[in-house]
Amino acid sequence: MGTVLFPLFKLGMTPDKAWRTVCIVPAVVGFCLGFLIIKISDDAPKGNYDEMKKNGTMPEVSAAASFRSGAANINTWILFLQYACCFGV
Repeated sequence: MGTVLFPLFKLGMTPDKAWRTVCIVPAVVGFCLGFLIIKISDDAPKGNYDEMKKNGTMPEVSAAASFRSGAANINTWILFLQYACCFGV
C-alpha cells in the first residue's frame, strides 16, 4: 500500500484523501478476484452442482434430511460443546 500511497502524495493529495484512495485499491482487487473465481472455478472436484444433478452423479437431498443427518451425528454435538466452552458457557 505504501508504493501506491507515496505517488499520491507527490500528486498533491492530502494525507486523508490519499489514504482513502489507497484503501479502495485492495477492495477493487478483492472484488475482481472474487468475481473471477466465481466465473471460472468449479463447485466441487467432480464439477458444478447443476451439471452433476443433471447427470445423476449427485443425488437430490432435502434440507430437512441434511439437518437430521447432521443433528444425529455425535461429532456435531461434541463440536457444539467445544464451541460453547470456548466462550465460557
